[in-house]
Amino acid sequence: MSTATEARAARTCANPETVRHDIGRLEYLDPHALTIDPFNHRKKRETGDATEPDPELIASVRAKGVQVPLLVRPQPAGGALGVVWGQRRLRAALAVAAEAKRRKQPYALVPCLVREDLAGADDEALVASMLENTQRTAASRRDDVEALAQLALMELSDAQRTAHARTLGYRPAEIRAANKAATLGDESLEEAAAYDFDLIDLADYADVVDVPGALYQLSQARQADRAAGNAGRGHWAHALQRLRQERDEQAKQTSVKAELTAAHVPVIAYPFDWRGDARPLTDLRTPLGNPLTTERHAADCPGHAATLHPETYEPVFLCTAWKRHGHQLDQNAETAGNEPPADRAEQAAARKHVIAHNRAWRAAREVRHRFITELCARKTASDAAWTFLLSLITSGGDAYARYARRPRPTLVAAFLNVPEPTDTGSPFAPVIARTGRARRWRLLLAHAAAAMETEIMHDQAWRSPNDDVRGWLRFLIAEGYTPSEIERGHCPAEGGELIASESAKSD
Repeated sequence: MSTATEARAARTCANPETVRHDIGRLEYLDPHALTIDPFNHRKKRETGDATEPDPELIASVRAKGVQVPLLVRPQPAGGALGVVWGQRRLRAALAVAAEAKRRKQPYALVPCLVREDLAGADDEALVASMLENTQRTAASRRDDVEALAQLALMELSDAQRTAHARTLGYRPAEIRAANKAATLGDESLEEAAAYDFDLIDLADYADVVDVPGALYQLSQARQADRAAGNAGRGHWAHALQRLRQERDEQAKQTSVKAELTAAHVPVIAYPFDWRGDARPLTDLRTPLGNPLTTERHAADCPGHAATLHPETYEPVFLCTAWKRHGHQLDQNAETAGNEPPADRAEQAAARKHVIAHNRAWRAAREVRHRFITELCARKTASDAAWTFLLSLITSGGDAYARYARRPRPTLVAAFLNVPEPTDTGSPFAPVIARTGRARRWRLLLAHAAAAMETEIMHDQAWRSPNDDVRGWLRFLIAEGYTPSEIERGHCPAEGGELIASESAKSD
C-alpha cells in the first residue's frame, strides 16, 4: 500500500471524536528548489493572470519574508517539491531573491508544509488547491481600514509605524488617517472605494459624508487633479473646503432653527426681495412711530416670525403681515413692492450672486492660506519668490505700506506655523533668533504674504480685481498653487494655466 493510500486509510478509520492533525512537516526551503505542481488550481494565463504577485505582496515579502507557509508535495520526476498552493507567494519570494542576488546579498528561505502523504495523490492535491483558493477570501475594505485604525492607535515610534506602513504597502500618512476613515459607514466606504480613494481621501470624505453630493464632487476633483498631470491635490483641497463650509453652514442652520422652534417662533424662507407683507422688524415702527422690539412683537403680534440671513445664518426677526397688523414702515427703509416684478427678481438674483461669490471667495482663502503656510516651510526660496519679495519691499507699494502701519502678527504666525506672539514690541524676535541664516527668507515671505492677503485679497476683492490681485495669484500659481474657480476668473488665461514652476516641483 502506498504512503498516500495508507494516509487516506488512516484518516478513514480514525475515531471521529478525536481531533484531526494534518500530516506534514514544516521546513524552510530555497525558493529556487521549488516548482509549481501540475495540479495547482491557479493557472498561469496570458490574459488575466492571477498567479503573478502584485507590488503590495512583493513589498511585504521584501520587508518580512513569506509569512504563510506554502503547501508542497514530492513530484514524480525526482527530488523536487511542487507547490500545491502558494505559488503567488513563491513568485514574490523569487522576485525578492533576484533583487538580493543583483545586490550580492543573501535572500530568505520560504516556509513550506511538506506533505509526503500527497505524493501521487493527484486528486487530493487538486482538491486541496481548490479549497485553499475557495476558502481564502480577500479581506474586505472595512477589515483593512479597521485594522489600520488599530495600528494607528498603538503606541509606536515613528520609525516603527513607518516600517509597518511600508510592509503593508501604505504611506505613514495613510495609517494616521485610518482612524478617521474607519468612521465611514459600510455603504459609504464601499461607494468611495469604487472611486479608488486612498485612506487620506477616505478620511477627508468622512469629514463631509453627510453633505449631499459630497462623493460626486470629491470624485470630480480627484479626476481634475489627475488630469493636471502632477501629484498635487489642489482641486481636491478646494472641493473639500467648499464641502466643509457647506457642512458647517448646515450645522448652524439646524442649530438656529432648532432654537427658534423651541421658542415657538415660525421660520420662513429668506425673502431676498422682501416682496409682499414680510418685513424685518428693524424696518418697522409702531403706529406711534416707536421701534418694534423683538420681545414686544413676539408677545403682541401673530405675524411674528424669523428667517435666517443667507450669509451669516443668524436669525432675522420679522412680521409676515406688517400692513395687516398695523405696523408702520420706517421712513429710512426702502419701500418694498413699488418696483416692477422684473426689477425685484433682478435684485434678488443679484443678491444671490453676491452671496455665492462671497462664500466662494472665503472658501478659496482657507485653501490659499494653507498653501502659503506650506510655501513658507520649503527648504529654499525660488527665484520667483525672491523677485516677488524684493519687488514688493523696494517698490513701496500701497499694500505693503498700509500693512506696515497695521501689521497682522496672527496671520504671519499662522503662515510660519508658530504660536501667535505675545510681545508687541518685537513679536518675532524669538523666531528670528532660532531661524538659520539660509531660511530667514521664510519670515520675509510670511510678512509679505500677510500684507497681500490683508490689504489686497480682502472680502470684496473678487468684485473688482486689479493688477495687485492678479499679480499675487500669478505668483502663487507659479509656485504650485491650484486656483479655485473664482480665483481663475481673476487671472489672465496664461496665468490660470500655470501649474507649478520647476523650483516648486523640485521642492
